[in-house]
Amino acid sequence: MLATARKPLLAAVLVLGLLVGFAAPSAFADSKDDIRRQQGQNDQKRQQAQAALEHSTKRYQDASAALNAASARLAEAEGVLSATRGELAVAQARDAELREELAKAEADLEAAEERVDKAEKDLAASESEVEQFAVDSVMEGDRGLRAFSELLQGEDPNTFSDRVQANDSVGDAQIGKMQELDASRVMLELERQRVEELRDQVAAQKKEAEANVVRMQELTAAAEAQAAEVSELVDTRRSAEREAASAKAEDEQLAASLEAERASLERQMQAVVAEELRKQREREAAQNQGGGGGGGGGSGGGGGGNSLSAPINAPITSPYGMRRHPITGVYKLHDGTDFGAGCGTPIRAAASGTVIQQYFNGAYGNRVIINHGVMRGVSVITTYNHLSRYAVGQGAQVQRGQVIGYVGTTGYSTGCHLHFMVLQNGQTVNPMGWL
Repeated sequence: MLATARKPLLAAVLVLGLLVGFAAPSAFADSKDDIRRQQGQNDQKRQQAQAALEHSTKRYQDASAALNAASARLAEAEGVLSATRGELAVAQARDAELREELAKAEADLEAAEERVDKAEKDLAASESEVEQFAVDSVMEGDRGLRAFSELLQGEDPNTFSDRVQANDSVGDAQIGKMQELDASRVMLELERQRVEELRDQVAAQKKEAEANVVRMQELTAAAEAQAAEVSELVDTRRSAEREAASAKAEDEQLAASLEAERASLERQMQAVVAEELRKQREREAAQNQGGGGGGGGGSGGGGGGNSLSAPINAPITSPYGMRRHPITGVYKLHDGTDFGAGCGTPIRAAASGTVIQQYFNGAYGNRVIINHGVMRGVSVITTYNHLSRYAVGQGAQVQRGQVIGYVGTTGYSTGCHLHFMVLQNGQTVNPMGWL
């Protein structure tokens, strides 16, 4: 939509450049009224050109800002996704450990339960044997007394001795069985305690494993959502890159047309310079023929003095010389001196002279061009650029220090300032050599 709306405006800029270029030679030959009439006819196109330039520059700046923002958001989202995936990998590794630990604990529990079952059976058997032994003892009575009775009744002493030994053996066996029974009870209690400990361990490990599974599920969902966001941001950044590239291409095309316009304007200034120098030579010749006399300071009138006054009382924000353009990024000559001042600040003529042009230029914005005639033996022309509005009209005779316009930020500009230029014999020079 923006690109479609942009084409007529860009075309207006290109047409304006051609109009200025082809009309330049006749503009200086025609009368002032013809020039004013021609400028009036082109006012609407100039306004369209200004809107086109401001739109293109703002679009490129907005596209660049959107690209930077998308890149920053993408980097942040990728960092979050990477951290989430790292947490998920840790959780997955812990899940494997927990599964292995739980399997071992469950196997230990199963083995312990088997041992408890066996111990209970052994204990039951031992208790049964002891009970049976007690019953038999009751039924049989005291074997020792019975053997002694038999001995008194004439039993063989050897038989008595054997029966006494047998009775002792049975007693020892009874004591041993009782000891085994106590041991079985102790072992059974220990195994039961071990089973309870293992059951608690298994329960705790299951709980941890379940919590870890929930955490993995949350991390997986978060990673999927973050991956989708990263994918969307990649598309957004790609779109922002295309938009920035498109805006930059338009700005470059516009800059090329403005460069062509600048060259055309330089040719016009050369024509003014040639005319001023011709008049100066004629005056000098007339003076020589007439034996001297007070010659004027040229058609513009130097206004007293061979130097220029500062057009505004403000700090210099960018001097004359080679620099990288703040909008286009191109390394080229900065053909004037920038004075930083708020929009609306009055701008004053650097010397007396004639306003030979006053119009909108795609690069310089609203500009005023004053011819000061011959100073120091050379033609001097000053231009005042990026004005918000004018205070004088084209063709006006102005005096040094007279307000000619007001600071603005029209044309190729990033903020309120005055771009002040000095043309010496039609070529730009460092204004500081004249101030």
